[in-house]
This record gives sequence, C-alpha cells and structure tokens, in this order.
Amino acid sequence: MSQPRFVLTTVGTSLLLNSLTPDENPVWRNRLNNETNAKPLPSDLISQVEGLQERALNNLRRGDVRSRRRLSAELNGIYAIYEDQLSHSRGDTHWLITTDTAMGAIVANTLTAFLREEGVICNVHTPPGLSTRDAHSFSKGIKSLLHWCEETIPPCRDGGHRIIFNLTGGFKSLQGYLTIAGMFYADKIVYIFETGSGLLSIPRLPLKLDTDALYAHRVQLAMMAEGSHVFPTDQVADIPAGMLDVDNSHATLSDWGLLVWNRARKEMLSQELLSFPRLEYEKSFGKDFDGAERVDRIKLHETLAKVSSLLEGSHGDINVLKKDGGLQYSSLTSKRSGDGRSIDHFRISQSLRVTCVAGGGTLRLRRFGGHEIEQNP
Repeated sequence: MSQPRFVLTTVGTSLLLNSLTPDENPVWRNRLNNETNAKPLPSDLISQVEGLQERALNNLRRGDVRSRRRLSAELNGIYAIYEDQLSHSRGDTHWLITTDTAMGAIVANTLTAFLREEGVICNVHTPPGLSTRDAHSFSKGIKSLLHWCEETIPPCRDGGHRIIFNLTGGFKSLQGYLTIAGMFYADKIVYIFETGSGLLSIPRLPLKLDTDALYAHRVQLAMMAEGSHVFPTDQVADIPAGMLDVDNSHATLSDWGLLVWNRARKEMLSQELLSFPRLEYEKSFGKDFDGAERVDRIKLHETLAKVSSLLEGSHGDINVLKKDGGLQYSSLTSKRSGDGRSIDHFRISQSLRVTCVAGGGTLRLRRFGGHEIEQNP
C-alpha cells in the first residue's frame, strides 16, 4: 500500500478569472482584481460573482482534465501530482489554504465541491485575517497560518503521511512564505512552470536549526509566541534581528521568528522548569514538573508563558486570567492555603490543571497534574 499524502494547496482567484468570456474579460477582470481583498463583496457584485461561481463549477463538471487544468491553477498542480488520475488520491487528505476574503471563500468552496464529487477528501482552512490588503493584515494572517501548520502537520507526518505543498495557485506573497515554511514542514514542494503542465518539485532539504543561540531567550520567545507579548528592545537585543518585528523601542516575534520558534519549541520547553515574570514555584510544583511527561512539560510551559504575559500586561491583576476562556481560572471551593488565602486553579489541557495562590501581583504555583491535584492542591 502506498504512503498516504497530506497535500496543502494555496488558493487564488484564477478559477473565477479564467471563467470569464472574452467579451466580459477586460471590464470584469479589472473589477474582480480590485475586489480581491473585499470582505464582504460590494452589494452590486454579489449576484454577478455568484453567477460566475456557478459557471466555473459547471465548466469543471463538464470539462476534461486538460480544460480543468487550464481553468484552475490549483487543479493544475493537483492533477500533476496524480498524473491526471484523481482516483490515485484515495486515502490522501487535501487542505485548501485561502485568504480571509469573499472571493477566497468562493473559489475554495467551488474547488472543494468539485474535488469531493471526484472522490477527493478535501478541507478548507482560512487563517483569520489573512489578506494581501496591507502588511499588517498579511502578517497577522501568516502567524495564524504558521500556528495551524505546527498544530496540524507534525501529527500527520507522525501518522505516516507524506507532506506535499502545492504552491501552483494563490498569491505570490503567500507562495513566498510557504516556500520557506515548506522547507521545515513539507517532504516536497511542487509548482507548475508558468502555464504548462510539467511538475517542478523541490525536495525537503536537510535543514537543522541552530538553537544554541536561542536557549538563553526561551522565556522571552515563549511569551512572545504564546501571549503576543511586547518587550522593550533592550531586553531582546541578543535575539537574532530577523526573528523580531521592531516598532520604535519595542519588539515582538516576527513571522519568521514564529516559524523558527515553532520548530524549536519542543526541545526548548521540555527540559528544566523555566522562570517566568510574576510566577513563583513551590517545591511541590517543581516536584510535579520533574515527574511529568515531556509532552505535558511543553504544554505547561506554553500556558505559563501565556499566563505570565497576561499578568505583565495587567500589572498583576488576576482578573485578566478569569476573563480568558482557555484558562478557565477560578477558585477551588473550600480550599485555603496556610495563610488563609483562596487556592485557585487554571487549565493546561482537558486533563491537566495547575493550582495556585494569588497575591501581590504574582501567582505562587503549588501543584501541577491531573484533576486529582484539586483534592490535594
């Protein structure tokens, strides 16, 4: 049995533009290009674009492989991967990556409908805010996409999938970022040369991150990645400049910095217990950490980075933790510390909790483990 594939395909607007007739092409092409980043579409365009979408789907259904490949850059790449036989995709998983725009959703939904009719397992992922409208929107969307890649792709590889990035379609800016990301995540990156049909592929290169220079900055990197924390530039001056976005006298993690961190974080967060601002540890907490599994240490550190960032931003006010739905911060009923203060707890995962006592703008962490620690917090 052949190895199953995880195919990531970037989505652009070629399907709509290539569905225009010669008579309507000049006017419509300019109008559609001008509204590429619209969300929602202008009211006077909705019915026309919906009609164009229906036309595109009908063209795909009626067309042969050659015409389908001409109509859609995305399908051009997908067909090339399977040597024009989509039946060879059985057992594979496809993800279409689209911008957070009206036309991005329309094209992705149309391609998904067609591919599913052809028996292809297909899903759509839209990174929140991703568009080419401006640098800020693009950067925010890219960071969300990189988080998704880190959460989604390694488990698929561990499950035996071969990872392929199909970057034939989509916007050039998105293709550029995913070409670099693919060097870390994909087994192969594929393109179609210009308007042809021959597949160009870049194999996975034997890249290895030099993490030694980052070890001293694990706390700052984790806080910027998990809590979007902003540091004064003098506190992160020794972090490689390419990993930071600097605004006046402050810095946070850049898109490239997040990519590097995602690839290095498991090694950096799985070893000794790290000290974060506004967090203190009792001996019992350190003992629980020492006995924890590697994966649980990583998840704990990521959550502590978030908690520390929130407390720093609120100057120690724990109400900010109570407002965070992921932490589910609350007090344990009828549980008190030796000095009479309330013992609180917050969530690390579905099965893991931390107990703590708040005071003086800090949290003193007492236990780390399963729900049983709430009986002996």
